[in-house]
Amino acid sequence: MKKTHLALIAACMALTGCGQPAQAPATTAPADTTEALAETSAATEAPEETTTAAAKETTAAAEGIYKPGNYEAEADGFGGAIKVSVEVDAGKIINVTILSNSETDGIGSKAVDALPGAIVEKQSTEVDSVSGATLSSNGIKNAVQKALNIASGNEEANKALDEKSATLFDEGWSVKPKYGIVKGNYFKESQVFRQGHTGVLEVVTSDDGEILMVEFNETGRPNYYTRLYQDQGKRLSEYNFTMGERKGVAFIQGILAAEQQMIENQSLTDEIDCVSGASNSVEQSMIPMAAVIAEKLDGGSTQKYYSIAEDLGGGLSGKLDIVVENGKIIDCQYDEIFADSPEEIEDEVLKPHYRTSKYYSIYYEEPSRIGFNVQMDALNAKVVETQDLFDLTDLPATEDTGDYKTGGFTLRNTAWDNYLALAEKLHTEMVNDGVLK
Repeated sequence: MKKTHLALIAACMALTGCGQPAQAPATTAPADTTEALAETSAATEAPEETTTAAAKETTAAAEGIYKPGNYEAEADGFGGAIKVSVEVDAGKIINVTILSNSETDGIGSKAVDALPGAIVEKQSTEVDSVSGATLSSNGIKNAVQKALNIASGNEEANKALDEKSATLFDEGWSVKPKYGIVKGNYFKESQVFRQGHTGVLEVVTSDDGEILMVEFNETGRPNYYTRLYQDQGKRLSEYNFTMGERKGVAFIQGILAAEQQMIENQSLTDEIDCVSGASNSVEQSMIPMAAVIAEKLDGGSTQKYYSIAEDLGGGLSGKLDIVVENGKIIDCQYDEIFADSPEEIEDEVLKPHYRTSKYYSIYYEEPSRIGFNVQMDALNAKVVETQDLFDLTDLPATEDTGDYKTGGFTLRNTAWDNYLALAEKLHTEMVNDGVLK
């Protein structure tokens, strides 16, 4: 199973850079084809296949590569299907029109506005994607290319294009926590929805009512059709890669978009543009819970939220969240989050875990030989019971111990030292604020 995941991650990494859609042979006709061919032939380093391809395009253009008319096609964008109409004559793209789309206003809509003209100008779908709207851009280019394939009598190429489109997704999300301390009034709702999934929404506000944090996570239902993700949190797990491969967009991308809108609008109840990837979760769980929390904001909260995140080096961040009510700690969660790209992670063994966290990763192998999530759950239970952030007595993997043959053994988890350093800083902050004694 581990090898399967590594292969999936490697595939994701390879696909990340694929900003352009698949191209069928001889479906575009640049105006300067002849000049390009001459330059290619003159360049001694030019590959033979490049010269051959250019020659084929020149011949096709001379013979007429399209059957004149208007052709419609569609492909998946970020928000759903994008339908286009492409008008061509025998050798030229005359016009590209977006007939329908569900792309996000101000993000994907930029690609909708810019790419049709760019494709006509270049006479090719090989145009640059709009920054920040890779999925929308790919959807438009793929739809146009499919229409051109139909116009050139090369509809067979659309099968391969559909298969490739189904496996491409934009890894343009970040799991890196905001470094520093965040503190405020804490609101939390939990809800079981759609066949047993569990959604959890956390909101933090300042004393003057500013929304400082909105964070949604979802746990797969116990009878989820993929056993790997049964009862597993999705936000910081490999689920995002699995879903991205299958549907072209990761769960967390849709969630982050909704969270960002709530913070930017400073409202939990304004209309949300539910983008592809998490629309069901947002509509059926996040929005209803946000409405419940919104009604509680004016009344304030008896619970206070304190969080600290720091760079641990080597492509790892540490994050500690503590919730206090009436002077008592009621929740203590520590996690270590991997960087957004493999290149940022120094340890070769850890590179495949980019964009996940130790607590939520399905595949992360904890060197201390006890599950990282098990250790941190034990920490939470002990802190809540003893109200002591610094007593690690009897917690797992706090020291090297045991004999593997007779009773197993553990190594001291280096995360404990990272946790203690952050706990010291957060404890000082809470004491200074009078939240803890």
